Amino acid sequence: MDLDVLRQAADAGDPEAARELGHRLCVLEEAIRLERPDTVPEAEHWLRRSLAARPDDPVTATLLAGLLVRQHRTALELSSLYDGFGAPGTGRVAWLRSLWGRRAEAFQWYRRALDADPAHAAAANGLALMVLHPESTDDFVYYTGEASHEYEYEDDPDWPAEAARRLRALLAVRPADTMAAASLARLGA
Repeated sequence: MDLDVLRQAADAGDPEAARELGHRLCVLEEAIRLERPDTVPEAEHWLRRSLAARPDDPVTATLLAGLLVRQHRTALELSSLYDGFGAPGTGRVAWLRSLWGRRAEAFQWYRRALDADPAHAAAANGLALMVLHPESTDDFVYYTGEASHEYEYEDDPDWPAEAARRLRALLAVRPADTMAAASLARLGA
């Protein structure tokens, strides 16, 4: 099915078409490029529409979480855009909060996917990778040039324990998932 046909079906309210369209659009550079704090790329739009119709769909929740993480990481490359939004002195703050919010929201979507399907390997491993790669947090603060406590964002301290718990649940159902086993070992749990 081509993208125009999928758009028509998604516009008509078909959540599967919206998910498939969002999934296909995720591979495009436009899916991860955020030019403003309020930017909503088309891939994100369709994944959110699909989730609005089916909030417990673990596949769509995982797709959206992965997209949000990629957007957060890619935004580091766009650091030259951090100034220039909103009223003087507020643009940078809005941009930083928007970007950090995407990372926190991604964790929530992975969590929801795992609530719906504890054996969803992509969600469990995606959640674990967020915890295992906190350097993206350090890079975020470094690239934004903010040393002030106002801009130093921290991941929730409960995330590592939750990631370990979710990986254990996945391994109980899928003991051969080597990525989950390796991630669990790296978490030291």
